[in-house]
Amino acid sequence: MNAKQPELFDIAVAGGGIVGLVFARLLCAGLRQAGIRQRVALLEPNPPELSSSSSDIDLRVSAISPASRAVLKTAGIWAQLPAGKVSPYEQMCVWQSGNSATGPRSIHFSAAELGEPNLGHVIENRAIREAAWGQVVADLHVFSASRIATITEEPEYCSLTFENGDRVNARLVVGADGVNSLVRMQMGVAWREWVHAQSAVVAHVTTGNPHAGTALQSFLPGGPVALLPLADGRSSLVWSCPTEQAEQLLAMDVAAFDQLLTNALEGVPGSVHCTTRRLAFPLTTGHAECYTGRRYALIGDAAHRIHPLAGQGVNLGLLDAATLTEVLIEHLVLPLADPGDPLALRRFERKRKAENLLVLGAMDAINRVFSSRVRDIAGLGLGVVDRLTPLKARLARYAMGRGAALPAAARSSGVKGF
Repeated sequence: MNAKQPELFDIAVAGGGIVGLVFARLLCAGLRQAGIRQRVALLEPNPPELSSSSSDIDLRVSAISPASRAVLKTAGIWAQLPAGKVSPYEQMCVWQSGNSATGPRSIHFSAAELGEPNLGHVIENRAIREAAWGQVVADLHVFSASRIATITEEPEYCSLTFENGDRVNARLVVGADGVNSLVRMQMGVAWREWVHAQSAVVAHVTTGNPHAGTALQSFLPGGPVALLPLADGRSSLVWSCPTEQAEQLLAMDVAAFDQLLTNALEGVPGSVHCTTRRLAFPLTTGHAECYTGRRYALIGDAAHRIHPLAGQGVNLGLLDAATLTEVLIEHLVLPLADPGDPLALRRFERKRKAENLLVLGAMDAINRVFSSRVRDIAGLGLGVVDRLTPLKARLARYAMGRGAALPAAARSSGVKGF
């Protein structure tokens, strides 16, 4: 008796985080709209627990740019986000610590100055993932019983074996499985990593002054401390600092932590009070040597890892997802097109790799400069840019996702300026 042959899929998406789910949704919608028949699978061993009814806000949040908002709208995910989990912010204030937040070593961004309704939205990661999962599961085959153990490349497909012994075959494997990507490792892609010797402490806090839709960031000698406005009136704290200091911050009692944080922000938001547990995670910058090859493509954290000081990690990943979708749809309309064609996939890499490297390098340089002996010069640079209106506007629009050659999904959906 012959053993059952593994199912063959045209495209398998490994990883059901935000980027993987958004890619899967965009792909399935694009294939359907173009009249292309392809079998798509999602491989995710840890489906989200659908907890949208919870009134609490998860500690992991993202500052979603207008370009990313357009991607989420195109994917049909934006409309599914609970209003209580989405907080627009209209202003941003950045300054060098030890100086006034309105002084010569500060810079301010305003949506009104740019003729925009907002600069972006702060959204709980869990809420995005749950909304995306609800949209995706009806579109494709989901494998959630076990983790991938090995990936073997065959002439016509990749064979994926799960830890429980099950197998599936796929003509293209898309690695959206995070910074420790098994797809990247199994396909032999080198990974270069810069360790910052820093950790990010995250929590939610109340502030003496209402946040009024304003994001705050102060550059301390050990790293930036930021407050992002939440929909329930609190703010999300991301404090990047030396790892030893992060451990001390976690060990402090609440009163001592509150006082230290209030002092670090120099009273700008008023007195600060932590309302949740505090967590810390190590900070690294990393980049894959290549994003694509024969029968694989990497997106999101599987391809690049960025310092969180500008909140660009998820935004870069969503642009990866939209760009890869666009490239695949353009390719798959051709007769007898193979989704794992390395020449076609290379187009995606050319479109995204240089842009991602530029942002990674810029964020790493800013973090290092403001933690170095020349931080005072850098602080003065903030003030200079603040007074150069055209340059400041250009920087703001770049941060909003308008500096790159955007895929169609990030230019549409009624977002002003795209």
